[in-house]
Amino acid sequence: MLAMEVLVPTFRRDLGHIPVYRPGRTPEEVRREFGLDSIVKLASNECPYEPFPAVVEAVRGAAAGVNRYPDNARRDLRAALASFLGVSPDQLWLGGGSNELMYVTALAAGGPGTSAVFAEPSFGLYRIASQIALAEPIPVPLDGAHRHDLAAMADAIRDDTTVAYVCNPNNPTGTHVPSADLDRFIASVPERVLVVVDEAYFEFASAADYGTALGHALERSNVVVARTFSKAYGLAGLRTGYFVGDASTLEQLRSIQLPFSVGNLAQVAAMEAIKHQDLVRQRTDENRTELEFVSRELAARGLPVADSQANFVYLPPPVDADAWYGHLQSQGVIVRVAGGGVRISIGTNAENTRLLAAVDNLLAGG
Repeated sequence: MLAMEVLVPTFRRDLGHIPVYRPGRTPEEVRREFGLDSIVKLASNECPYEPFPAVVEAVRGAAAGVNRYPDNARRDLRAALASFLGVSPDQLWLGGGSNELMYVTALAAGGPGTSAVFAEPSFGLYRIASQIALAEPIPVPLDGAHRHDLAAMADAIRDDTTVAYVCNPNNPTGTHVPSADLDRFIASVPERVLVVVDEAYFEFASAADYGTALGHALERSNVVVARTFSKAYGLAGLRTGYFVGDASTLEQLRSIQLPFSVGNLAQVAAMEAIKHQDLVRQRTDENRTELEFVSRELAARGLPVADSQANFVYLPPPVDADAWYGHLQSQGVIVRVAGGGVRISIGTNAENTRLLAAVDNLLAGG
């Protein structure tokens, strides 16, 4: 009997070389594997607190309308956000999380024969989106303080470079670049290159020399600022992010975005969340207190972390990241291996105390 030829679909030849984004493990997965009663998830830089009560009520009230498609223009949310930021609605572009907008940006600005510059380690989507867009990734190592080396990034820009990403504060290290340094970098970038300043952790930054790039985004057609409702606002499960930038630039980027990517409930939740800046500040203040506590306690154990302006801390190499990851999981604490080190999200005081107990167990050889 003749063997039958097995036919398979045809995929891109470079598919196997494109990194796959792998989210952190769920508490239920770890609970089942280790037979634990409770899990502390400190892996995904989420807000450890539930959404604001008024947000929960707004979502509950809007739930009956999910049989209808959402407003694709996001008119009400854009108007509310524009008023809050002091910008025009046409200077805003919304999507299902800021990472969707960066993905679309890579497709719109990239393509064969182009390149994209970003720091490494930094947010992994910059590399993934660039390769999906058939652009060549140009990673530039962080400096000795785990910060963006903006001078080296400027030097890395080539004639075929179309996008440069700056994550400020940076994920996974939590470090920031001073606003004066970012000003010089933006001024040095050719106007044909789009600079994406990712400010996903903007609300947590408290350093005196930290500043937003919003002014540049409103003045320059080649600068956009990315922000999200997933972190400080506690809406990671209702994906909403936005870009601020020149209206004509955003219109070009928006042209290839898929429709209806921000759902009804996400829009309602974001509109309500904007109204509660006092609660946002309360939570970011709590984060700063807990971040300083965790940083201080880790340093006391001989484990200094990178200077963080975000809602996580980073233990850089030569820490044995895989050993830490496995041991802490066995103790019911989920962290993240990133950039060769260990990234630990800041949780509640009880969660952070449990983390430190698990670290003590690890250091004691338990």
